[in-house]
Amino acid sequence: MIFKPRIFISSTLSENLSIRSKIEKFFSEIGAEAMLYEKNLTPSVNAMTYRKDILDADFIIFIVKKQYGKRTESGISGTHEELKIALETNIPKHVYIKLNDSDSDAKELIEEIDNNQISYYYFKDDNDLFKRIKGTTFTIAKEIMLKKVEDSQLPKTSVRKICVKYDYEKAIEIIKVIESMKKISMFFDWVDSTLFNSFIGPIHEYGDSEKWIFNDRKIEDILDEMLSIYEKYGDHSIDYTSIPNSFRTIKVPVLGEVVISNCSVDRNPKLSRDQYVDIIKSFLEKYDEFRQYIGGMKLLTDSIV
Repeated sequence: MIFKPRIFISSTLSENLSIRSKIEKFFSEIGAEAMLYEKNLTPSVNAMTYRKDILDADFIIFIVKKQYGKRTESGISGTHEELKIALETNIPKHVYIKLNDSDSDAKELIEEIDNNQISYYYFKDDNDLFKRIKGTTFTIAKEIMLKKVEDSQLPKTSVRKICVKYDYEKAIEIIKVIESMKKISMFFDWVDSTLFNSFIGPIHEYGDSEKWIFNDRKIEDILDEMLSIYEKYGDHSIDYTSIPNSFRTIKVPVLGEVVISNCSVDRNPKLSRDQYVDIIKSFLEKYDEFRQYIGGMKLLTDSIV
């Protein structure tokens, strides 16, 4: 069974409302639960409320900006107290800092971070912060799993199988889409129709919204190469125009209904027909590499109960 990791987001509310929501949505989409203190805009006066949330967390992300946080009965800020709890309980954590050098509270907090050798990152703005958190997703997952192994003595091979199963199921969705496209290609010309765009476009859009997350970096790398090749096909929708009354709606796995039409080429296309054919061939060659790599994972996933 794949558990749902709980990730506690420690931050002040007023200056982080937008980014907190974005982070929560991102973690939810990849199968984790973001735990947000002060989520309902009414901070609890009972410190045990958020302390319990921290103790229930599998990972903690600290976001520190100009506002250090309200001081608790212990005399330090809530953020600082949450950090101390995390240190005492050895919960995996990352710290993201955006502070002015003149902030004395910040210096105190950063000194404690340095003394305890905690990973921390500086960020310029919320977009940079989100990009950095997304970029460390694999690291976060790995640290959570290693802590679970340490706590429960779960064999490392079992952890690896769980990660492989997650990656395999996500990758199979992509394979189903492309295999459906290949079958339907018997009824449409690859270039003189919207076939390629109709099937690969949704995969590319899904990737653009930062939803293709895998534990295995090689899967991400191969998929990125596939989508980079597809981007070269972008002018096709300009060079070719759909022919009226040629639209067909076809039901396929994963995507549901796909609309395909025949096309006619414009007088002065940016790319020749042969160039478009070469792009499709390159994409399918890279896809074969993707499919073979995922196929090699099947034996391991079959052993997972």
